[in-house]
Amino acid sequence: MFDFTKGAIKFIRGGRYPFCHSLLVDDQIRMIIDASSDKDKLQSIKDQGPVDYLITSHAHEDHIVFNYLFPESKFWAHPSDAPFLADLESLIDCYGDMSEEDKKRWREFLQNDCHYVPRKVDLFLEEGTIMDLGKVRMQIIHAPGHTKGHCAFYFIQEKIMFTADLDLTKAGPYYGDRGSDIEETIQSLKRLKTFEVETYLTSHGKGIFDGDPANIDRYLEIIYLREGKLIEFLKTGPKTLEQVVKEGIIYGQSPNALGAWDLTLTEKIMMAKHLGRLARIGRVRQEGEFFILVA
Repeated sequence: MFDFTKGAIKFIRGGRYPFCHSLLVDDQIRMIIDASSDKDKLQSIKDQGPVDYLITSHAHEDHIVFNYLFPESKFWAHPSDAPFLADLESLIDCYGDMSEEDKKRWREFLQNDCHYVPRKVDLFLEEGTIMDLGKVRMQIIHAPGHTKGHCAFYFIQEKIMFTADLDLTKAGPYYGDRGSDIEETIQSLKRLKTFEVETYLTSHGKGIFDGDPANIDRYLEIIYLREGKLIEFLKTGPKTLEQVVKEGIIYGQSPNALGAWDLTLTEKIMMAKHLGRLARIGRVRQEGEFFILVA
């Protein structure tokens, strides 16, 4: 049933998007983080006894798919992301400017495929809090960048870090929401490296990594590789944001749809953030709609 077990900590792999991996702490206090993996397995966990706490690491649709199975559980999330878990339109707005037709597609996808049910957070995840669950002690790590409220979770005795959507995949970090931030993503990843870890568990991809910080370094390097490709493109002359988007540095020039995602819109948001970062450090200047590389 479980893909990784260490004491009371048990890891369940989920399928491809819109699912993710889940974590169960089966201790005196039973807790699930990100109930979006496997409906049958999650139902079996519930059948074995009450789940006291349900934690959502951040407000993205692929982390809430089976939250509806646990209406009695105390619901935890970070205060920065709580409004998006309580209101469908607020969550849709996170993903950037879109047409009414696109918003309609998102509503249908969130309600039908992701089982979005507005839910008020009962208890807030707070940076540095150590939760005593019985034998297990878990430290909450606010790790923003992916979303403003994104959290990771450190199991102190077991030396396990659940990094959530700082997921160490080859696809690289995502910072495509309105509230996402490249610098915060970089700082969060650097901070995760400071913990003594034997095993990294993540929300996507293979999900189980040894605790070598080099795994984080490889993931972090993808941000700089993207930026390097952008600089090389700007060396060919001034470019508009639309021209940068068409270059497809992150998702390719003809990205496939991913659920309701328009990856062209996501590319635009992420490339705009990269251009903003380069402008702040003096590598790019903007003249009208054109971005110009500064030698």
